[in-house]
Amino acid sequence: MAAASQSVKQRVQNSIWLVCGALCLLLAIIFWAITDRDELVEVEKAPESEVELQIQPAKVAATAHLGALIDEVKPLEQTKRLTASGLHEPEFRGTKFISEQRKNQTIELFRVSEEDIIKGFLKKQADRQSFLYIRLSGENRAEQYVLLYGNYKNTSQAQSALEQLALQLPASIKPVVTSFMDYLPFVNDLGAEEVSLNNKLYEVALKPAALPKIDESLLAAPKQSATSPQRSTTTTTVTRRDQDGNVVDVQKSQSGVAPPAPASNNTTTEQEISDPFN
Repeated sequence: MAAASQSVKQRVQNSIWLVCGALCLLLAIIFWAITDRDELVEVEKAPESEVELQIQPAKVAATAHLGALIDEVKPLEQTKRLTASGLHEPEFRGTKFISEQRKNQTIELFRVSEEDIIKGFLKKQADRQSFLYIRLSGENRAEQYVLLYGNYKNTSQAQSALEQLALQLPASIKPVVTSFMDYLPFVNDLGAEEVSLNNKLYEVALKPAALPKIDESLLAAPKQSATSPQRSTTTTTVTRRDQDGNVVDVQKSQSGVAPPAPASNNTTTEQEISDPFN
């Protein structure tokens, strides 16, 4: 009986907790429904003013110059192509020359795809002063070498020079008058005259120097023959005698001595040495 009553009591207690939890959940839903009455408001981003849009590109352009370094360090010109002076003739011209003479006129003799053809033509000319040639290149453009003749201020001078031109050219070649400005967009080389400016020439300045005077009287004087000093010879004679004074033995010896002063004749000195013991 006690166990049955305890189980019934436990069920009643669980039921009470379940009812309390349900009431709390219901009260929470009612409270949320009462308080959450505000409507959602969509916030739109205001467009940037025209003043800000105009300032932004200016700021970006200013940072590309890196301050004042643009005046100290010049930007690289990627369109320029440096060429070696040994590959071209002295008549080769580049961007600088074409830019300086863009208002003048010239005579275009012919165009070729190989520079060696122009080099061979120039070598056959006795006077190459009025000749010059350039290289044309560009995007979607085949490389060409153009041989030009003369530099004239206007078209009339160039046309007059063309009529008086006396060059032996094939009949298929027809020289025409053209302007240097027409070649400017397609020339991006250094001319031979620009490359030669980098090669400094040094001059050796020679100054006159005084030569020593030669006494001609010394040259006319007869040469004195030098005589070598003769050696002097000394002869030594050793004589041995007995008690009676008779000569028992005689020995002779010679020795040569070079004197400090030259001697005119040979001198022979004989010295007799007696045996003191006999």
